[in-house]
Amino acid sequence: MNKKNRKVMETDVLIVGSEGAGSRAAIEIAKNGIRVLIVTKGVYTRCGATVTADMDMDVPSRDLKEVFGFPGVMEDDEESFCRDMCEEGKYMNNEEVVWAHCSNATKYVKELVDWGMKVEGCKQSAGHRYPRGILSTGRSMMEALKRGVKPHKIDFQENTMITDLLTSNGRVVGAVGIELHTGNFLVVKAKAVILATGGAMRIYPVTTAPQELTGDGMRMAFDVGAELVDMEFPMFLPACLYWPESMKGVDVSYIASAAINGWWFNAFGERFIDKWDPVRMEMGTTRDIASIAQAMEILEGRGSPHGGIYVSFKHLPDQLIEDWFNRVPYLRNFVYGNFKLIEFNMDPRKVAYEAGPAAHYWNGGIRINEKCETKVPGLYAAGEVQGGTMGANRLSGNAVTECVVFGGIAGENAAEYAQKSGPSEIDKAQVEHCYELIHAPLERKDGVNVPKTRERIQDLAMKYAGPVREEEGLLTLRKELEKIWKDDVPNVFAKAKNKVYNREWLEALEIEPMVEILTIITQASLMRKESRGAMYRRDYPDTDNKEWLKNIIVSYRDGKTSLEARDVNTSRVDLPKREKIPYMVPEWEWAQKGGA
Repeated sequence: MNKKNRKVMETDVLIVGSEGAGSRAAIEIAKNGIRVLIVTKGVYTRCGATVTADMDMDVPSRDLKEVFGFPGVMEDDEESFCRDMCEEGKYMNNEEVVWAHCSNATKYVKELVDWGMKVEGCKQSAGHRYPRGILSTGRSMMEALKRGVKPHKIDFQENTMITDLLTSNGRVVGAVGIELHTGNFLVVKAKAVILATGGAMRIYPVTTAPQELTGDGMRMAFDVGAELVDMEFPMFLPACLYWPESMKGVDVSYIASAAINGWWFNAFGERFIDKWDPVRMEMGTTRDIASIAQAMEILEGRGSPHGGIYVSFKHLPDQLIEDWFNRVPYLRNFVYGNFKLIEFNMDPRKVAYEAGPAAHYWNGGIRINEKCETKVPGLYAAGEVQGGTMGANRLSGNAVTECVVFGGIAGENAAEYAQKSGPSEIDKAQVEHCYELIHAPLERKDGVNVPKTRERIQDLAMKYAGPVREEEGLLTLRKELEKIWKDDVPNVFAKAKNKVYNREWLEALEIEPMVEILTIITQASLMRKESRGAMYRRDYPDTDNKEWLKNIIVSYRDGKTSLEARDVNTSRVDLPKREKIPYMVPEWEWAQKGGA
């Protein structure tokens, strides 16, 4: 291990991912006097999904009033919060994990406020029976977490991509990767590892997510024996910009639409949401239904010139549009994320926006229990990379709450595990194998073009595994992915051979997790023969509560991917009647009509 381009580090707990979940986990570990190292793909507080959030953070509405001083509703408590999450998650949620989320939310959000997170107000989002959302921004949240980190001894390794976990006797004992700023091969010895790597939204061509989120953590955990759950339910945010190209995936049209009742039209001027949610319409429908409704219009040839639908505000008076934009700090004067909408010919008083579904969040992920433990000893998962919290659909405001809640829980339990564990032994043969795989794209003189392969994967993902799917397309996707896995993955190469900040090398290493995660989505989608939450099957358009109140658990056994459907298990939330119901009618409305 003393070769020139190698670096070895040792710690008690390694955290892969530095932002919401990773930072909070590190604080909890350091409080207990345990050595902790955070490794992040980018720069601390400036990478990952957390910092990009224009967010609400959910707590029980009673606490919204009693703890934070907002107009909450005293009837709402942890029990009703848990019930809303499970009902809107279409009962796919792990109820014990949801209970940990709801019962700890106030504690961890209050902590952020105490550390200086700025609060802009509160809101009630679609799918919540009560107002629960505390309004802030991801930037303010990360500034608060940075203050929480500051008093503690926490080591950081920035601009570093972890590619593989190391195991010994069935237990995780470290990880390997590359330092992007030096090109060094990195080996980290650790008694426990927490994955806080976020989702895999970058397997899709239109996304609200930053570049780092390519499914690395899920792939690493899966390959060493951890189970994945609910992988057929990647979440899409409706009404995100499809045009202009420079703003593709930006969610300003969704934010504005949800706040002041923007209307959605297809190319024929038809307001189509009434076919899916005729009571709540655009402003009240949940994001799973909205994304599917928009995707159906696009797939059936009623989309805009750039492949989306239209979001219009022209039914509203100009002064109302102006007033609302100026009420929101990050939209004043029609400026969003430094984009001056007027200069982009996007004055909402004059034009409709071309928009549509964008990959936004990962509902499924690494299967954990309420302690953030995976099936593999020494391996923990926290935040968006974990599965079980959201089920088939996430309600607004729960993503960033999930990060800090489970970051804290993972940190507490990983620290305890590390205290009880002996020194980790590293298998040198594993390390050498990983070294060869990591450097292979540089060693090849010719091969598969990385940008073109990445684009091909993304196009296939949206075409066949977007919000709307069917068996024929999924079988085509599976076949195409098998070709990519066989012909392309082993042959990706980087034209540039330098090792320092070689973006092409990094993206070559991201190809494998992208293909592996998309393959798992495809297999789970084929297995689930119904429509539920964020996934709509055109060939199985009903929600089948008779046969499919089941989670699909994916694992890697004897060199093969194995899928198993297991009955959901609840004690706090009543399951619906075991019958089929039309997907497009929200379940609460179906119940009111006597259907359940």
